[in-house]
Amino acid sequence: MDLIGPIEHHLRRRFTSELDRQRFDRAKRFVDETVRRSGGDEIAHRVNARWLKFICSRTPVQKDVWPRDAEFLRQFATVFGLPPARRREFVGLSLLGRLWRACYFDDLAQGPTELVAKLTRVTGWEHFDRCRQDGAGLILLPVHGQFTRLFQPYLRHRGHDGLEVGITSDKLEHKGIETPVAKRFELARQMHAAKQLLTRGGLVFNPPDARQNLDNSRSVEFFGRQRQLAAGFAELALKTAARVVPMAYRFTARGSFVLEFGAPLHVLGPESPHDERVDSLVGQYANFLRDQWRLYPWNIPWNHLLHHCQLPVADRASLGEKAAGQRAKAFSQ
Repeated sequence: MDLIGPIEHHLRRRFTSELDRQRFDRAKRFVDETVRRSGGDEIAHRVNARWLKFICSRTPVQKDVWPRDAEFLRQFATVFGLPPARRREFVGLSLLGRLWRACYFDDLAQGPTELVAKLTRVTGWEHFDRCRQDGAGLILLPVHGQFTRLFQPYLRHRGHDGLEVGITSDKLEHKGIETPVAKRFELARQMHAAKQLLTRGGLVFNPPDARQNLDNSRSVEFFGRQRQLAAGFAELALKTAARVVPMAYRFTARGSFVLEFGAPLHVLGPESPHDERVDSLVGQYANFLRDQWRLYPWNIPWNHLLHHCQLPVADRASLGEKAAGQRAKAFSQ
């Protein structure tokens, strides 16, 4: 299905001068010719993404093609506390991410891993590499983003494969696992397999910022809302002595991606109470997640935007001085 053509046609009709229409046509011909010559390689994806960015940032497109979506994004920006100066960029890039994903995600996820690798710039690889040198297991904690799942083909390209745990309810149903009992059994099976793999020095992926599977979770203050973060990764780490590294995979306005590995989380010693050790790990991941949302809000999946708006407002009286200070400084940096 051609998702872009009708939008291009609508935008072209909204130009009021023949000169602007000619400029639009020249730009479109350049994009089409570049993509044709490059044969679908990384150049084609970069050029297509930049063209989509241009389209998604135009007022006629936001106003006429996606009026409700653009309004929802502006409402989220208000709830989230995004400064007015950043809201226009946020709306345009959020629309870009959704359209880009709809048009090209499958090509990237199912294509050669080399293509994803060429499009991806990595920061913090030394954290990942150091954790793989002593034979200990490693738990990667992804932050949900519009293209997050592309981190797996990137890692496979570099020779690292792992086990994903914490699969959401809808994905379990797609596999034919439908009843609550069957789902709990399957999640327990996944956690057992992850434990065995980590004790052998393997690699496990587990996103604590999921909106489901929160039976074992901790409540944190999150931009003025009260949010639950899954704590299963912390239990796994304490049982297996695995390293724990938060990570994010995000798209850029220039048609590329960034894979960011954070510093390994600090694990409190066995002299600390168990709950305190779990809370510490969840709290460190929460800090990493806050930074990602504050710096790159356009990378947040739309279902997570909606989820945030539906969360209960945090009780300011019970936040404590530290959490209140974090909330006050969230957008001042």
